[in-house]
Amino acid sequence: MHDVLIYHAGDTDLIPEMKKLTGYKQEGKKFIALLPVGGRFTMSAEEACEAAKIIKPTIAIPMHYGSIVGSEEDALEFVELCEEEGIQAKILKKE
Repeated sequence: MHDVLIYHAGDTDLIPEMKKLTGYKQEGKKFIALLPVGGRFTMSAEEACEAAKIIKPTIAIPMHYGSIVGSEEDALEFVELCEEEGIQAKILKKE
């Protein structure tokens, strides 16, 4: 796990402090960002994509959707927006 850094954004909005995470992506290391996309109490799909553009992860994974707030469509929109920006994004299977 020394070659992997995971950022879990929790229940947050797009905040200026995310700019401090820029640069964590290093040669040979994976920087995984788990970003909330539910839209209520957290970022929307659009805001989460903006966060991904700022922090520049190796891969972005949407979270916090499909239960209390948000839907599968929010996660799909996030992935589409990220891909349009050249950011790899993936929806993990729920088990």
